[in-house]
Amino acid sequence: MKLFSFFVLMTVSLTSYGFAAGAPLKAVVLAEKPWGFYNESGHLDGITVSYFKTLAKFLGEPIEIVLVPEQRLIHGIEKGKYDLTVTFPEYLSEEFVTSLEPTIRLDKMLVGLKGVTITSTNDIEKLRLAVVRGTSTGSWIDHNRSIKKVKTANFTEALWLLKKGRVDVVTATKQVIHASLPKVGMTVDDIGEPYLLSCQQAILMISNASRKVAMMPMIKKAAKDFKNSPEWKALLLDAKKLAPHLSHSHNHSN
Repeated sequence: MKLFSFFVLMTVSLTSYGFAAGAPLKAVVLAEKPWGFYNESGHLDGITVSYFKTLAKFLGEPIEIVLVPEQRLIHGIEKGKYDLTVTFPEYLSEEFVTSLEPTIRLDKMLVGLKGVTITSTNDIEKLRLAVVRGTSTGSWIDHNRSIKKVKTANFTEALWLLKKGRVDVVTATKQVIHASLPKVGMTVDDIGEPYLLSCQQAILMISNASRKVAMMPMIKKAAKDFKNSPEWKALLLDAKKLAPHLSHSHNHSN
């Protein structure tokens, strides 16, 4: 009986392994313009979506792309539900992911309503800052207790709080700020001059809990080949259309 149970267990394990090995890589993308969204035709679009579509060509393997909110992205990568993502290093610990290749460098900004002027760190003291739950600003602000942090579910909610005067400032990349303003009935004329907090590089990462970790060298090589190809420049041009405020000066190949 024990021998029979052993063979059943081995058969189930091998079947599961074979299924995992045959399944396509699964990339998770933040469901937020301009990174990942459904366009007017109902098709997946966005800067990160385009990145993974092109990466799949260099890899010679299909990549299934899934759009989720930020917290589901983080949790899914940590648990190995998704194999790949592109995000900032401070969102995911090295305990859960391995960095494979830098992608686009982006400016993280702090911005309030028109009339709120920020020219130095002193202006930020005692402000109320909306922060998406589970994320960080990637700057000294994270450890400063004099700045009140108001947790939100997503960046759209953060903008609502800003519009209603319940917080003084929000933080995000320029691309996300400008793409999200229409969702809450705001325009660039409603906000003040953004203050540069930090310049961050979004990184291609693989989940340490992924069943595809054996593909890591292949994925890393494909990502490097992609960045050194004309397709990389084409991606940046497409990104410029989706996010006009994207700065190309930060996005040369390494």
